[in-house]
Amino acid sequence: MNYSELKTQVANYLHRTDLTAQIPTFIELAEAYLFRELHIKEMQISVTGTTTGGYATLPSDFGSVGRIAVTYAGAERSLDYIALPQTPVATTAFPASYSLESNQIRIWGAADGQAYTPYYIPAFQNLSASVSTNWLLTNAPELYIDAACLQGAKYVRNGAEADRLTGNIALSLDSVKRFAERRGQPYIGGMQIKVRRG
Repeated sequence: MNYSELKTQVANYLHRTDLTAQIPTFIELAEAYLFRELHIKEMQISVTGTTTGGYATLPSDFGSVGRIAVTYAGAERSLDYIALPQTPVATTAFPASYSLESNQIRIWGAADGQAYTPYYIPAFQNLSASVSTNWLLTNAPELYIDAACLQGAKYVRNGAEADRLTGNIALSLDSVKRFAERRGQPYIGGMQIKVRRG
């Protein structure tokens, strides 16, 4: 399914021919909610960069952080996350922690030019004429349809339908989260339960 087909499906579901102009807004509102609720680990990517004055720029498509690593003494080390401290962070022999502030990554103890790698989940791309699909529409088109139709039901003040769709969306979100978790885990691992004999 693509963006154009999604708009058609939403129109068909709503059984209204006078909402064509509003359907893109229904989809945008649905995306705003769905993207806040979903955290798909299999989408994790990484980029590399260097710090300036102890700060590093967040990637333009940043959604949520998995971990931040630095290269120090030829080895990659994962940093500990700390909330913005009330008192200065103690100096360490090498960068050991980071925080997010002012839409940047602050790497405590990093010198200028410190190599760093954020491992992060990019923000979902909203559908549009130029972005016809994304991970969520490919893997859970029914969730997209229900969430957009919920916005339509609210718009036309159909409370009973809005309640029904809210229940459907909760179930679908749960299903998508379980699906994403399963996709990120091997179904065959090194450790296996062996039958004890004799």
